[in-house]
Amino acid sequence: MPLTNKYNANRSSWLLYAAVTLAGVSACLSLLSLFRSSYIANVAATKNQIAVRALERIQKSGVMRVGYGGFPPYTIVDPKQSDPNKRVAGFAVDMVGEIASRYVPPLKIEWHNLDWDTFRADMLSGKFDYLADAVYDTIPKAADFGMTDPFSYFGIAVAVVGKSESRFRTFQDLDRSDVTIALAQGWTSTDYAQQHLSKPKFKMVTVGKDAYTQLDDVLFGRADAALNDVPTVVQYVNAHRDKVKALWVDHPPSSVPASFVTRREDWDLLEFLNTSIRILEVDGTLQRLDKKWNSLGHFEKLDLIPGAGLAALGQK
Repeated sequence: MPLTNKYNANRSSWLLYAAVTLAGVSACLSLLSLFRSSYIANVAATKNQIAVRALERIQKSGVMRVGYGGFPPYTIVDPKQSDPNKRVAGFAVDMVGEIASRYVPPLKIEWHNLDWDTFRADMLSGKFDYLADAVYDTIPKAADFGMTDPFSYFGIAVAVVGKSESRFRTFQDLDRSDVTIALAQGWTSTDYAQQHLSKPKFKMVTVGKDAYTQLDDVLFGRADAALNDVPTVVQYVNAHRDKVKALWVDHPPSSVPASFVTRREDWDLLEFLNTSIRILEVDGTLQRLDKKWNSLGHFEKLDLIPGAGLAALGQK
């Protein structure tokens, strides 16, 4: 083949290869642009959904979207119930029902289940307006979210131990190097234990939606003690009375307030819920729900004194 023809043939091949390559690159860029546009649209839609203040959306739609995690007896989940709005009952559920029914006109309620392990992401997703559960107040949570006025207070860092265990008369008796303590990853009792105990071996357990998983470590001999809040410990021990017992339930090492939770920007919804909770406290609703659900927390004592005019009437 003459040199010129060979050059032209090679040149044609390279031009064809370059054209095919450029076409492929162009197609890839078009797909990337399409995916990027779709992603931006989805993100924008989510931001717009969240940008509308929750209380404003509730007032316009007449629907209150409420999240829950599952924490008996405050939110009790029935896994056999297929209707998401009938799957949950309990103390906090009835509180929400009272608030919704007293609104004019009454609000409908949509319930949305969240996972405690993805609490932050679920709160910011915009899928629900606020979380109605016994959520323990902590300083980090208060920096990230709106926490309502507490509606109850809970003991933490109480222990589950074997039935015959006799070494731990006080919380500080746990502070010894020959002790293994099972702790739930990310829970308030865990934070307290790590701050106040330095010698034990801590066995960290990821509990997900089953808080009792961590307490099983005592039942099956994998830990000497397990620490958690009073509601979780009491219900677990009641189910396994022949093998384990609870320590310090009457005098827990520490206590925390519990609240509903909103997104930080929903300050008006937070105020609405604060006022609603105060009404339920003063009119006796919380006391009624306490008896109905045998709640496992403590309440503030409402101590009202008569005004001067009423006091004067009593003296006549």
